[in-house]
Amino acid sequence: MRDAVQLCCGTGLIRVDASLAEMSTPRVHWRSFLNGARDQAPLLTVRRHASLTGQPVEGPLGRCVIQLGEKTLDVQVEDGPFLGELVLRLAWYVVTTRLGGVLVHASGIANAQTAMIACGKSGDGKSTLSRLCRAGGLRLLSDEVVQLFPDGRAGGTPFQSDFDNVGTPGLVDARYFVALKKADLEVLEPLNGTEAAQLVLAQCFSVEELALPKVEVRRRLLAFLGRVELRTLAFRKHPEVAGFVRETLRGLGHPA
Repeated sequence: MRDAVQLCCGTGLIRVDASLAEMSTPRVHWRSFLNGARDQAPLLTVRRHASLTGQPVEGPLGRCVIQLGEKTLDVQVEDGPFLGELVLRLAWYVVTTRLGGVLVHASGIANAQTAMIACGKSGDGKSTLSRLCRAGGLRLLSDEVVQLFPDGRAGGTPFQSDFDNVGTPGLVDARYFVALKKADLEVLEPLNGTEAAQLVLAQCFSVEELALPKVEVRRRLLAFLGRVELRTLAFRKHPEVAGFVRETLRGLGHPA
């Protein structure tokens, strides 16, 4: 490909047809993940074709046709921001699973090299928490989709729920996995392993046409949960939540 961009994905790189990246711009912060390294070969190269005989993939973002090889993802897709995002999400899914991880609908917030993964159903406050913490000086991995690995690491993605919430690349050690709950004051409460497992499995990002066996997805997620502290984070829509999360990640926050 003559016109391509190279993007960070965990510890790997994805080389993407520039037209696909550009058309995703209204919905994906891919420029924050640019990497010009020449001494590292991409794990996946995404190539766009005018026509392609392959496997149709359909979802909420639209439809495309793909052929997946060992190091290539060939796609046929129309123009449009949602379809650009669809292709990038497919690429992130392929590389993340090949690196041994999973993608989960959650927000990731980091202080230095320690992160909190906040999970919940739509409306529980992932984007609100992300916005408040980012405004308070904490690093945002993503407010929409994060990478989780069995060794307890978490990685950012360029996908977002709120356009102002810009994620960042790289892997950090996750210390907490929290379920979100709205409240009048910030507090960490206990969360049992069964509830945590049910929540993270329900929020796992999957592509039916490319999906890992469910038993393997469960193994990876349970291994991740076994490496972190499980809590419920009750919080309010207030700037002070950033300080609470910062102190928690420094080891100064305590469960109720």
